[in-house]
Amino acid sequence: MNILHFFIPRERTLIYTTFDQAQFFKVKGNLLAAGIRHRSKIEGGTRGTTHRAFTGGKLQQQHCLYVCKEDEHRALPFIR
Repeated sequence: MNILHFFIPRERTLIYTTFDQAQFFKVKGNLLAAGIRHRSKIEGGTRGTTHRAFTGGKLQQQHCLYVCKEDEHRALPFIR
């Protein structure tokens, strides 16, 4: 890895977001199995103040997956 990529990450594109943790790990596993590099971000929960969803009175976290712009076309078939 180039040292500059460590400090200046490449542009990433949001390809998937969900409040269902099981579905998030399923899609993340699909990307790992396909060898597609990705980043994940979890927002919300007890400390987060944005992107909260109340379903059935239960506070949930939003799970997001990002890939490099050039890998977006390869990743899309694996998010279903």
